Amino acid sequence: MTEKPGQELLTVEIARPRPYRWSTGKYLGRLYKEAMENKRLVTNRCPKCKELLWPPQAVCGRCKVEAGEDWVAMSDKGTVIQYTYLVFPLWDPHYGEKLANPHPTATIKLDGGVYMVHFLEEKDPQKLKEGMRVQAVWKEKQEERGRGLGDILYFRTIEE
Repeated sequence: MTEKPGQELLTVEIARPRPYRWSTGKYLGRLYKEAMENKRLVTNRCPKCKELLWPPQAVCGRCKVEAGEDWVAMSDKGTVIQYTYLVFPLWDPHYGEKLANPHPTATIKLDGGVYMVHFLEEKDPQKLKEGMRVQAVWKEKQEERGRGLGDILYFRTIEE
């Protein structure tokens, strides 16, 4: 089609959904299912060294043996080991907008011994400290869950 002089062209973008499904596998799938249905974190244990494997895995990285089916329900409480509080905005490289999540990121040692990186609810830098006790705050509605660790909104400070 050739453009005539003075003719204004109209561009219409049509966003089409691209639904897809993928398998998370036997081990990670169990973590996702427990998080979605029961608001619970689970992992498996190595039959040889008895270490918890986080996230759940088919093979123990230390012993190089098949991990097996020894599932353990973990606590959603833990201790902040370190945190990162940003004092400047982050920009989304895809859209050029400020990132929507204002929560500090922390490394949390869950009761039971595994480490997890997630967000903290507390935003006041004066109240943030290493060693503070936290507990996961889960999405309430089951239909909103199904994203594994994304089902946890953030970790809230608790007093014990």
